[in-house]
Amino acid sequence: MQDPVPPPRQKPSIYAAPPTDILLLDTPSALEAHIGTVRRVTTGKYREAHAHVQSLVSRWIGVENRVEHRVKALLPPDERLVPGVLYAAIAFLSGAIIARHRILPVRALLPPVLGTAAFAHFLPKTSANIRGYASVLEDEHLPAVAQFHETGKAHAQMGWERVRERTKATRDAVSRGVLEAVEKLQGATGLRIREAFGVARAIEGKVERAIEEKIADIEGVADKVEKKAEEAAKERAV
Repeated sequence: MQDPVPPPRQKPSIYAAPPTDILLLDTPSALEAHIGTVRRVTTGKYREAHAHVQSLVSRWIGVENRVEHRVKALLPPDERLVPGVLYAAIAFLSGAIIARHRILPVRALLPPVLGTAAFAHFLPKTSANIRGYASVLEDEHLPAVAQFHETGKAHAQMGWERVRERTKATRDAVSRGVLEAVEKLQGATGLRIREAFGVARAIEGKVERAIEEKIADIEGVADKVEKKAEEAAKERAV
């Protein structure tokens, strides 16, 4: 057998070998992956909480602006709030002092009634605005209560009209009774009492007209004197 032929030997190159690129693969460990996941979840939760807090702050600022606008709308510019509120508070405390030895319903009702009455008396426009706003809120959120209030107002108005009619009827009845009594007295005595009443009223009307005429004459004379004084002052100034 022949010996195997050895491979030919390569001669070393006279040039330097070209640099080779080394590719490094960044393979995170399990701990690094877990830390990254926790960090991303924490960052997301923080952003959600921040957005929620910012939304609450924006809503609160909106509520403050609406409240400020509503308060300015309820307070008229020609009414001073400070003395009226103080008077209402004094009336409330006075009612509490007056009713402290009374029964429970009186103690519960008298202070707010006095305070509300004083507030309506000293701040009429503000109280009217508050009542109107309360009526609007009732119509929007409590229609049943608003309907109940409207029914109560209608019944109160009807009762007031009945009282006025009865008062008028009573006054007319009293007037008729007085006239009948005067006629009976006139028939019994022969005195002209009705004519005397008519003459007295006519005399009263004439006296009033005479007084008004005298007052008008006095005012006319005063105006003439004032004009003459002004003319004399102008002539002296010239």
